[in-house]
Amino acid sequence: MDRLPRITEILKVEPFKVTCRWTTGEIRVVDFEELMTRWQVDKSAVEAPLRNYETFRFVSVGEGRTLQWVNVPVRHRAFDETGRASETESPLAFDPDVLYAESVSLEEFRLARISTKAAA
Repeated sequence: MDRLPRITEILKVEPFKVTCRWTTGEIRVVDFEELMTRWQVDKSAVEAPLRNYETFRFVSVGEGRTLQWVNVPVRHRAFDETGRASETESPLAFDPDVLYAESVSLEEFRLARISTKAAA
């Protein structure tokens, strides 16, 4: 059975882009500026703090081998079998399958940047 791609390390963090090495051996770029625009992240969204580079740059690889921000806590409410609620807090993290699907290989990313500059 094939294993799902997961992040092994962060190679570079630049304004709203993270370059990662994946368990597939690939180096891929996740462009969060583009994603947040497409996902229509507004000021009230849990992801909104990532629009500030001083917050964004503290990205790390979490236990789930995905990108997380420990400086952006997210509250979760859970209910036990009796219906009693409890709250926990965890770092903001994204599904690694989504990040992999939304990322592009480093080569594709470089080519896209070159063609954009040439068109200007």
